[in-house]
Amino acid sequence: MLALAVGLALLTTALGFQAVGGAAVARHRAGLAADLAALAGALHVAEGAVAACARARSVAAGNGAHLVDCVVTGDELTATVTVVPTGPAALVGSASARARAGPVSRRSPSPR
Repeated sequence: MLALAVGLALLTTALGFQAVGGAAVARHRAGLAADLAALAGALHVAEGAVAACARARSVAAGNGAHLVDCVVTGDELTATVTVVPTGPAALVGSASARARAGPVSRRSPSPR
């Protein structure tokens, strides 16, 4: 009986660690997909918001994410994506991330 209780406790602990690990992996995947989607979309801003967001959506999907928001403001694009984790972490919900990309602005040189 004691062996069964210990085995059940170990199984529950292992499932908990798997859920936490799955959630962390999903969060990192969402961040990566948001970064790549924003960069890809920003390259197409000159073609219009529809083309830029279509490219961002395509890149997000290619990275296993779903583009939930795409905003073009001037030369910048902001992409928000979600990723559904696998395993027990999927019961908790999805991971989301937001990234912004656009042209690099020139700063005046700092005084020495």
